[in-house]
Amino acid sequence: MKIGVISDTHLPDSGSELPEKLIKELKKVDLIVHAGDLTEIKYYEQLISVNEVKAVAGNMDSFELQNKLNKKISFTVNGKKISIIHGHQFRGKNMLQGLNYSFPESDLIIFGHTHRPFNEKLGGKIFFNPGSPTDKRLEKNYTFGIIDIGDQINSEIKILEEGY
Repeated sequence: MKIGVISDTHLPDSGSELPEKLIKELKKVDLIVHAGDLTEIKYYEQLISVNEVKAVAGNMDSFELQNKLNKKISFTVNGKKISIIHGHQFRGKNMLQGLNYSFPESDLIIFGHTHRPFNEKLGGKIFFNPGSPTDKRLEKNYTFGIIDIGDQINSEIKILEEGY
């Protein structure tokens, strides 16, 4: 299964819509994961019109989205347990420990909040933050992720657009 992963889109503050290049890439996957901070329901609905979506609520999401989405979810693909959380519940260098503690049985933990791409295998599990395709903050590039799950998990950060 091929999963497109995004987070921290912060629309409309960081633009009026999701980038067309991103939508094109998300049409090629089997599932879209959004790790929080969509901000408004209309952007969630836009993603649903593109593909199947699993999403969690972030700290900047509207009241309507926070009532619709869970704060964390877990599901299994090809025998691999995947967990998603925005990550604002954890601070600083303790973030990975908090994520690990929250999902001890997971093979892959997808999170957002920092806007910083992160893709590392630690203690037998993959910690994955796709960065942001629309609000890169202090990062050089706008990014998203592609995760391919078969017998193994292959995760990759993709550059959507190069920054300055």
